[in-house]
Amino acid sequence: MAILRYLKKIYYIDNLIRKKATGNQKEFARKIGMSRSMLNEYIKEMKELGFPIGYSRKKSTYYYLEDGYMVDRLFYFGTRTSS
Repeated sequence: MAILRYLKKIYYIDNLIRKKATGNQKEFARKIGMSRSMLNEYIKEMKELGFPIGYSRKKSTYYYLEDGYMVDRLFYFGTRTSS
């Protein structure tokens, strides 16, 4: 199913960004098995969805400008408690 592949890619991208283990754009694209142009599309879409993604030239990695686990909420299947 295409949507599941898409969400899995976002999850993997998110995981590497949270770990600050992306490397530069070329390395990042290689790690996730896609072209740099496709990676740029994913990053652009994630930013449009509200992911606060930045890039550090000094550390040569993508990172989040804010702490959080945005994608994990999409995959949460637990029970909710009422407040």
